[in-house]
Amino acid sequence: MSCDITSGFSLSCRDSAGGVKNVYILSGSITTIAEESEGLISGITGSGEFFKFELPRNVGDWTETPTPSLENGTVFYQEDVNIALHKLASGLRNQVKVLAQNPSLSIVVETNNGIDSPYTGRYFLLGRYRGMSLSAGSGATGTAFGDQNGYALTFSGQEPEPADEIKSTDGTLLSALSGIAQN
Repeated sequence: MSCDITSGFSLSCRDSAGGVKNVYILSGSITTIAEESEGLISGITGSGEFFKFELPRNVGDWTETPTPSLENGTVFYQEDVNIALHKLASGLRNQVKVLAQNPSLSIVVETNNGIDSPYTGRYFLLGRYRGMSLSAGSGATGTAFGDQNGYALTFSGQEPEPADEIKSTDGTLLSALSGIAQN
């Protein structure tokens, strides 16, 4: 493997947007991942179903932190996804319980940063090699009448490589999936 730098970075138009629009969590397994070019996934094959967790505006974020050690000659990427889900309810409670019990989740994050339009997001696969797990969270009613009533959840993982972007041919996650449903 070469460690040579192959390109620089130029400023582009200010048309980027922050935040996470939706999170898709797989109940099933991924068997193969097709890559179009380094860091761009052109297709995902497997079984099961990606369940969509819609997020209210301004309550979700994804952070990827390179964690190198000069002393040990190692590097890994810490991935953390924070989401908020409104309303404490038994159905949501049951989902949180199952998510907390699962030791290895595959999660797709849909960002607010669109490719062709600000209304379509970009998709990134997290937990590709080692999986993600629910690492922290809370369910709370809040104090004041306008406070959040619901769950705040954090999913974390440590990966050997940065998250890969998933190419979408029609602006949806479903176009990149084969054998895996999206609900």
